[in-house]
Amino acid sequence: MSNTFDDAEFAAALKDKVSNTSLNVLLFVNKFYTKIYLNNENNDWIELGYGELGRETRDYLKLLIKAKRVLILESASKDLTLEKPKFEDAQTLSTLKKLDEWIKISINLTSGRLGEVKTQTKNKVMYDAAWRCQFSGCGVDLREHLTSSMSGNYSYYAHIVASSEDGPRGNSDSAKLADEPSNIMLLCDKCHRLIDKIEPHNYGVEILRDMREKSVNEVKRLLDCLKFPEAEMIVIGGKIEGQPFIFNSQDAEEAMWRQEMKSFSQPHRILKNPDYFSASNNPNYWVNIFELFKTEDFPILKKILNKAAHDYRPKILAIFPLHGMSVLILSGRIIGDASSIALFQFHRQKVFGKGKQWAWPEVAEPQDNKFKVITHKEKVGWESEAFLLVNITVKIPESELPKYLFNNGYTLPTIEITLDDCSFNAISHPKDLEHLGEAIDSAYKKIQDEWRLQKVHLIMVAPTTACVRLGQKMQARHHADFILYERKPGTGNKGPFEPSIQIGAKKVSLVGTDQEIDIS
Repeated sequence: MSNTFDDAEFAAALKDKVSNTSLNVLLFVNKFYTKIYLNNENNDWIELGYGELGRETRDYLKLLIKAKRVLILESASKDLTLEKPKFEDAQTLSTLKKLDEWIKISINLTSGRLGEVKTQTKNKVMYDAAWRCQFSGCGVDLREHLTSSMSGNYSYYAHIVASSEDGPRGNSDSAKLADEPSNIMLLCDKCHRLIDKIEPHNYGVEILRDMREKSVNEVKRLLDCLKFPEAEMIVIGGKIEGQPFIFNSQDAEEAMWRQEMKSFSQPHRILKNPDYFSASNNPNYWVNIFELFKTEDFPILKKILNKAAHDYRPKILAIFPLHGMSVLILSGRIIGDASSIALFQFHRQKVFGKGKQWAWPEVAEPQDNKFKVITHKEKVGWESEAFLLVNITVKIPESELPKYLFNNGYTLPTIEITLDDCSFNAISHPKDLEHLGEAIDSAYKKIQDEWRLQKVHLIMVAPTTACVRLGQKMQARHHADFILYERKPGTGNKGPFEPSIQIGAKKVSLVGTDQEIDIS
């Protein structure tokens, strides 16, 4: 595979390969870039690479030309990679004159001086690009290089179809398109040299047109974001059973833009549990979580929520949850359902596109009856406790439920929230959360208003946003306490369910201990 070089790299490569040797150098050139060969001990020509031939390479070749060790061979082809040189036709350079003339022509063909761009056209190009390099993946800010007091700036205006037929990508339309804004890209010097002098054969007209169009569309999209309402980002993220959580704020902001909202400030990180405790059913985990939550996170969260509740123009709360089930339900309980909340589901398989894993997939709206509320056992006596089973990601086998909740049948009044096809993709549209919220309301209404129970055992296997949504619906006006269950750590997906925390109207407590936090 051929190596590519800019001018400085070519000079360095020649110095490394040729100095202190008797090797000759052959310059295989068209009108704007070159391929360089060196002859070996058997007098065979070996390709060094192709790219930009400029002043630094010229200065290194100066002494070699004087020693008649540099040859030149000109080609009419615009793609030197497709042509094999006829080495026998090469001419020896005896002075710098021919090389200097070639460099001058190359600069004129690739700098934009031929068919000079008018000021009005330049302004249009700069505006469309937002003064940023339009080469894909670059985006360097060129504003300080493009001040109105600078009369030239030729190197920043790159023609897609060259302004001369002899230039890279030049054709019969060159003169006509020389001052056409849609035919001109704003490029930094490095990227301009790449497409014109280093690898012009790899950057054809269609590739560059597509690159420019994507840049213009992206600039417009980003500027349109200025009119979006502001949102406070709240990240509920920590290690889950030892698995690290890395939050990419750029992906999250892009996901917000897709939902027509913009970030107001740096994300607020809530319940970011450290490395030394990350097993959610370990008592030490909850002791540490309680302390962290009580001393650091709860005051921050309450401050954000109070501000959102009392602002004249309250901001949206954009929630990015990726934590253990109990933590997410508790967080949802505290956040509540009154403020303007936008939940963002983490989609593990979605690694491409704007927003990546945090962006909602482009799927059809779900049907209203997607989530089912099934009463497996009615309240028939003076029972004071119930069982709420939420199967969204998978359907938990009844044999894996605690014996005091299921023993050849449900032992307590039991309601299940589920759907026909349980899947980790069950929450793939914001409307899914609306419909799930309706199902939760229906289940809560039966538990609270009809059954009037004091305690609810809750086992939930669901995507992260579904857990937060269930917690949001767990308002203080619901008088029953909820005991949350997690699988025993270290036992995988088949481990037994054990109680983790109990959430009441005014406090949350660690089951089996005297640890509690006031959440009123």
